[in-house]
Amino acid sequence: MAVLKSIRNKILYDRRGYRRLSLLTDLRGMKSSLGEMRGLFFPAQPRLAMGSAMGSAMDPERFDEEFFTQLLTEKVRTHPKSTMEGPLSGERIFEDPLVGFLRGDDPIFERFKEIIGPHHFTPAEILAWQAKRNRVPAPPASETGVVSFILPLTENTRSDNARQTEWLSERWAQTRLLGELFSQTMVREIVTLLMGNGVLAVAPDVTPMFNKKRYPRVGWASPWSHRHMAWAAGLGTFGMQDFLITEKGCAMRCGSFVVARPLSPNRKRSQDIHADCLHHQGKKCLRCAARCPVNAVTEKGHDKEACYRRVASSTLYVNRGYHIFIYGCGLCSTGVPCENRRPGKARGGARS
Repeated sequence: MAVLKSIRNKILYDRRGYRRLSLLTDLRGMKSSLGEMRGLFFPAQPRLAMGSAMGSAMDPERFDEEFFTQLLTEKVRTHPKSTMEGPLSGERIFEDPLVGFLRGDDPIFERFKEIIGPHHFTPAEILAWQAKRNRVPAPPASETGVVSFILPLTENTRSDNARQTEWLSERWAQTRLLGELFSQTMVREIVTLLMGNGVLAVAPDVTPMFNKKRYPRVGWASPWSHRHMAWAAGLGTFGMQDFLITEKGCAMRCGSFVVARPLSPNRKRSQDIHADCLHHQGKKCLRCAARCPVNAVTEKGHDKEACYRRVASSTLYVNRGYHIFIYGCGLCSTGVPCENRRPGKARGGARS
């Protein structure tokens, strides 16, 4: 087996560790892209263990806010899939995460159906789907919770991308693919642990229902927004480019999952969704607009269509230069005041 693996690696990778003919051979990148857009190729959902079938038989009461914070931090630090590859092999993809929690019966979820659209799931709805699959009663919203997390990008990745003016950097491209795959793997492992111990859980973005498409009112959107979950959990507010500005800045990725546990919020949510954006505070900035190579960010806001076309067109550039199959950009979230911090105080002390 070792010999076959060595031969396979010599065929697929060059001396620098780059994948050969990535446009054809990087199947994980193709699957990730199609999964994101069409809800395809995700592994089967774990089954809920009950009674004697329960895996490690951990006390469900242990699955509290402290447990999830520690587990997410440990996985980001030590997971074998949390590093880059090729010439960057071994580098961490993310810094330590920020973690926030939401009650499943928070009224904000019904507001999301008005703001984002009726297609956006509530935690109770997505958990009811998992309950139906496992032939168990769906828990009431009051007995559910959302775990939201921010994965800040490393200084090397931010600096690399800040130096770019037209296309994303190599570290950013690897983060866009490998970082997303790691985030999904990490959450699937946590959901599997919970389900194996008799606790209903689901990661909405690795289910068949998750797919991005154009909606009449909001344009490109998905039925579960990690960014909106993070804002609702008090982890940040939105910038002009629609990135979430957190205490670690807007150069980050985010994720979330739902669990049948009544979790308690640990942060205060800002009532002003743009509280940390300098431009929205009436201060001179718009650095994110200046960074966009296609003027998709202006004083009027974020043009999702122009942004989408630019991001989609990056696939060939990334393949030719970095030998992986993925698209991305992120220029507007680097080389800006909110790249790795909150640049100003919320006006009027609007956090509540």
